[in-house]
Amino acid sequence: FGLSGLKTKPGNPLDLFLSTQFDFSCLIQSDKTDAGDYDLDRSAINIFSRVYQEKLNDYLENLKQRKNGNFELNALRTQIRIEANENLKIHLQKKERVFALTSATGSGKTLMLLSLAGTIIEETKQFFRVMYSIPFLSISEQVEKECLAIFGNDFVKRIDSKSENAEFQKLQEAADQGIEVDKDLITAYFKEDIFSYPFVITTFVRFFETLMSNQNATLLKLPSFSNCIFIIDEIQSLPPRLYSFFVAYLDAFCKKNNSYAIVSTATMPNFTVTNAEAQALFSPFDYKTPSELLSFDYFKHYLFNRYIIFQKKEVVNIEDLTQLIIGENQSILVILNTIDDSIDLYDTLSKYFSKDELFLLNTHFTPNDRIEKIRIAKERLDNNKRIILVSTQLIEAGVDIDFPVLYRDIAILPSIVQSAGRCNRNGKLSSGKVVLFNLNNRDKNRAELIYRGKDKTLLENTFKALKENEYSEISLFDVQKSYFNFINKNLTFGEHEQRKPKVKINFVQDIIEINFETIGKFRLIDEE
Repeated sequence: FGLSGLKTKPGNPLDLFLSTQFDFSCLIQSDKTDAGDYDLDRSAINIFSRVYQEKLNDYLENLKQRKNGNFELNALRTQIRIEANENLKIHLQKKERVFALTSATGSGKTLMLLSLAGTIIEETKQFFRVMYSIPFLSISEQVEKECLAIFGNDFVKRIDSKSENAEFQKLQEAADQGIEVDKDLITAYFKEDIFSYPFVITTFVRFFETLMSNQNATLLKLPSFSNCIFIIDEIQSLPPRLYSFFVAYLDAFCKKNNSYAIVSTATMPNFTVTNAEAQALFSPFDYKTPSELLSFDYFKHYLFNRYIIFQKKEVVNIEDLTQLIIGENQSILVILNTIDDSIDLYDTLSKYFSKDELFLLNTHFTPNDRIEKIRIAKERLDNNKRIILVSTQLIEAGVDIDFPVLYRDIAILPSIVQSAGRCNRNGKLSSGKVVLFNLNNRDKNRAELIYRGKDKTLLENTFKALKENEYSEISLFDVQKSYFNFINKNLTFGEHEQRKPKVKINFVQDIIEINFETIGKFRLIDEE
């Protein structure tokens, strides 16, 4: 952009940044649409909004009639969903745009979030696209499956690096039979490029990089972010220095572009903006910490007191860990920090367990392989057959699986809490068992290998927060508050550093200076 690096600071730099980027993105998309003569169905979002609540209600009613699982826990999930929706109605009347849903793991957040989007559509009486953004590819298939069951193929489209487009496949099959479909095929690709679907499921990478981009190909999507309801699930998976920045930025974006956002987490990030320069940047948009839609009292409900965490303070190696697992004599989920660790432990355990009992799960496997292994694990757990599942952290968030025992290599606190959510998830046992250990493998401490440099302080603060040898699930509430308050006070707000493309970004300062070039290099996952 020609505005990049203005020597005279504008009076409202955030408004100028947002307006310039959005207007330019509209120009790009309009130019492409006109040049390609694309036939885009603008009525699909209107139809989707009209049938949204009816389809969701039908699904919830069918779910209720099945009466499976823990009745008391399901009743609590329904109560929580109703309360969140009633609170949302109150805050919508106050013209608020961004809301926080902080709810315990296993409380039914996916259905709750979809229900909240329906309430926004009903209360505002407007037509909205819904954009469901999640951090990991490993859970995108699960979210897609549930959303397709509710809304159907006509409305839902998952768009990420691993997704398959059924529309492309049908058109390609027709082309193979000699039917003229060239224009339809090109239009289908363009619709995916611009997120031109009523309900889009995508990743944090595509979502947050689009918000910050200066690249034409990425900016094509940005006009579709207006008149939209954003569901941002597991927001604690963002880099900790960016939690509060992106929530405040989303608030401004939504106010300018008639959109809404619900940020969800099972942990408790502190979204307060304490940096004076940042406060001044967001003040023209009257930013306030997003309203919580649920009482934190639910975190101390006895039904969400499902496990006890036991800390092994001494360092263990792969052989030590193997012996601990053998000694459990139960189904166990083991979550490790690196792929190499998962392979090393699997190889060692394979000397003691059959292939029917022992499974390995990491990102070296294809999405379909991972789905199948999780399916087998659930089946064995349901039938009380022993299973040892060795995984990386890909399973720690959003995967609906329920083990009686969980072993977790030490990590930062949000990862520990998310991992523990896979233990006694549905409250079938009086108490599940979570064992935290500190693994040394290949002559290196594995947690320190992952959390190094600027992130080293996050690991150190986790050790400070977890002082006791044992913690019940409900006792983690105060521990999490302490951890996130530390992050809010001690980490530089909106700071990001990456090696490829190499850049240091201070989002607040760079927006003030209208540095589109610097901000446009932002990558949520370092290319290196």
